[in-house]
Amino acid sequence: MQAGRKHQAAVQTDMPAHNEGRDKAPNDLEVFFVDLVKSAALLEAEEEATPRLSASDDERASAMADREAARHWRATRIATRIVLERAGGDAFRRLNFEIETGGRPRLAGAPHFNVSHTGEAALIVVSKEMQPGVDLERRERRLRMSDERRQRIISAAQRMGARQALSPASDTDVIVAWVRLEAAAKALGSGIGRLLTEHGVVGGSRAVHAQDSEFDLQIRDLVVGDQFVAAVAAQRLPERIDVTLFPADNLGGFISGK
Repeated sequence: MQAGRKHQAAVQTDMPAHNEGRDKAPNDLEVFFVDLVKSAALLEAEEEATPRLSASDDERASAMADREAARHWRATRIATRIVLERAGGDAFRRLNFEIETGGRPRLAGAPHFNVSHTGEAALIVVSKEMQPGVDLERRERRLRMSDERRQRIISAAQRMGARQALSPASDTDVIVAWVRLEAAAKALGSGIGRLLTEHGVVGGSRAVHAQDSEFDLQIRDLVVGDQFVAAVAAQRLPERIDVTLFPADNLGGFISGK
């Protein structure tokens, strides 16, 4: 991947028919893929030159026993703050993130955003108009779960508008369904546990159907390279979503939007 390039997002248009005729979708939604290894040195240099992390950010990273995980978490947090500054200005540098009831972070005065990171990569979505949710997972993973649980995850994703045929026998397909559910839970701010319960994945068979207004979301798959699967969710999504690669150089130009 080359810094600054965009993936032309050949996304799945996983929108249920009831979404047709909604208000015009936002055109300010942006998604950024961060290679935490390639961008780490640049991010740390930028943080040293222009501090953006809060004291609690530094404390959390320092308290992590796994130093590699701490470096990745810190790089993700720096990148998130830079993306937010790019979208909304520098007034919220060094402010503490607040954690909402469902576990979703927010930053006072900043645009709506959401973050997911796994291993050496992160995905950041930002929008001034509405709250999005995003999830990122590695494509190649061995899943140890029952056939029934696999089917429930896929069925829940389909109830929320996923039209692509998915097989519970495929680990990748189950992961694809899972990232859609995670993205939806983050957009709603409900937490993944509540969403899984309400859609019958855990704790019984009760399911909330996609037409119910509380879960009236649009969910799309995102193209983020061969190693990962990802999805984004919001009340309304633009027809086209490009995933921008976070730069490994020329960060000044990126922050200014040039």
